[in-house]
Order: sequence, then structure tokens, then C-alpha cells
Amino acid sequence: MLAKKMELNWYVLQTKSKQENLVELYLSSANIEVFNPKIQEIRIVREKRKKVTVPLFPCYVFAKLSPSLFDLVIYTRGVRKILGVNGRPKPIKESIVETIKERINGNNHIYIPENCTLEEFCPGDYIVVVDGPLKGFVGVVEKVSTTKAIVMLISMDYQVKAEIHKFLLRKIDPEDLE
Repeated sequence: MLAKKMELNWYVLQTKSKQENLVELYLSSANIEVFNPKIQEIRIVREKRKKVTVPLFPCYVFAKLSPSLFDLVIYTRGVRKILGVNGRPKPIKESIVETIKERINGNNHIYIPENCTLEEFCPGDYIVVVDGPLKGFVGVVEKVSTTKAIVMLISMDYQVKAEIHKFLLRKIDPEDLE
């Protein structure tokens, strides 16, 4: 009898702070497919504007795994845990990763324009992402800063927090969701 090949699924890995690239390097060297989307933005560094590349999802990367690789991944330097339910890793839909991949350019990141109009948001506002790799996702604003908002995305299998530039968001009426 032939052994059944283990099916690979996408999982979200939580990493230690600023360890996304290191985790990507270690897992890739173990022949594990890793997706670590990045965003290019303008920041003020030493009083000068500078383009910097940062993770689209700070402290998270996606990895395509079979359950037999969980121990290897969990003990990889820089990995905190594999996200799941009740302490058990739960795969995410492949379509989520594919949607994000379709909306980024060839070097795994998107560029944030320097001049853009920012809509004002308050915690509790319902929003829709209007552009970028998360286009079409719906969420609730949890916290706002001058240029970004922490949003709880509610259109995934389970809720995920994401820090998203405000120019990519538009308010919506919660009644429109029904």
C-alpha cells in the first residue's frame, strides 16, 4: 500500500518582534514555503525622508506546512507559535494568501505614496480596505495614529489584527454588511 502524501496548508506563524525576515530565512532553508509580504513606505530618519521596507503584518508570516512539520517550525529561532484555536494550529484558506499575493508587486512589497489624503477614523468604526493586498476585507477600527489604524479584520476564518495605512481604508455603514 502506498503511503498517502501529506497535504500542505497555509498557516500563520507569530514571530518575535522584528524577526520576520530571520524566520523566513530559516524556514526557507528547510525547504518550507514562506510568504512574508512587505510594504515600502516613506519615513523620517534623521530629519530626512527615506524609503524603508517593513513587514505588511508585523510579527507574522505565512508558511505552507503539513502537521508533521509543526515541531520543526515551533522550535525555529524567532517563531513564537502557530496560530490556531484552543492551542491547536488551524490552517487558513489558500485563497487568503493567493489574494494577498495577487495584489503585491514582484518583490513582495507594495509602495505607500508620499502624498495622500487621510480619512479620520475612531475606534469602533467599520471600514473596508479599498486598495492594496487586503483590498475588499472588512474590519473594525481598534486604535488610530496619525497615519495608520489598528484594524480587527472580520472577513477571515478567525479575526486577525492588522496595522493598515489610513489612506487604504474607507468607512462603511455596519448595516451594509448584512
